[in-house]
Amino acid sequence: MKKWMLLFVSFCANLSEMVADDYIPLVKEEAVWEYDMRYQTGDTQSNITFWFEGDTIIGNEKYKCLYLKLIFTYPEYHITSRFESAWQEQDRKVYVWNEFLNRKVLYYDFNLKKGDAISNLYGAPEDAVGIVTDEDTIEVNGIKRSRLEITYEYEKHGSQQQIKAYWVEGIGSNSALFTPVAFTPGGYDYMEYFESDTCLFTQENFYLPKNGTGTASGMSSRYGANTEEPHSVGCFDLQGHQIQDTPKHGIYIKDGKKYAVMKR
Repeated sequence: MKKWMLLFVSFCANLSEMVADDYIPLVKEEAVWEYDMRYQTGDTQSNITFWFEGDTIIGNEKYKCLYLKLIFTYPEYHITSRFESAWQEQDRKVYVWNEFLNRKVLYYDFNLKKGDAISNLYGAPEDAVGIVTDEDTIEVNGIKRSRLEITYEYEKHGSQQQIKAYWVEGIGSNSALFTPVAFTPGGYDYMEYFESDTCLFTQENFYLPKNGTGTASGMSSRYGANTEEPHSVGCFDLQGHQIQDTPKHGIYIKDGKKYAVMKR
């Protein structure tokens, strides 16, 4: 009997580990996010693409490098690309290195459960109270992902405000990848998420019914990392600041590639 119980406990522990391993990370190199800002007519005004490529070390910790490409179609066609920021994911928490605060800040926590309070979220007003008001699992293109409904209440200009956001495992927020909760108006109108040029998630999928199932389709990474434009034109330091001249020593990023030059 005792041996059977030990085997049962061992089985449950292994099963728990298997379930934990089903988590889909957000910070990974094959991921590409594309956002559109559109006119009221529906025509596209600008497009922005984010993708991870390569690693960097900050304070003895490894981060993934996030790049962006911004395409303006108004008032004239213009493209700019650059290193944007350094991201890290540990234990289902997503952090971004903030150069002004000189520390990493929390963007997402996918350990949260319904009823949990949210603290230390970057960008939240000081008096804002956040709570997970719902959680479920949605399925898009055959892939199941956990979804959290985040509700914040805070005071603005003397009146009580409430704002909601939806976080989806491996995707980010319905506001934008870089905006976990949109406390200020603005942002992009439409999102498509790709892996290996295959669309796996779109803006509509954030709003599926509870435990709902949906599909996603989109054009293959039109403005993404795999275009003829270089990832990051010019020289940048590890915080994304553009450098006029190529450094004679140290670590820097040039045209999307990282270089390390030692002193002689």
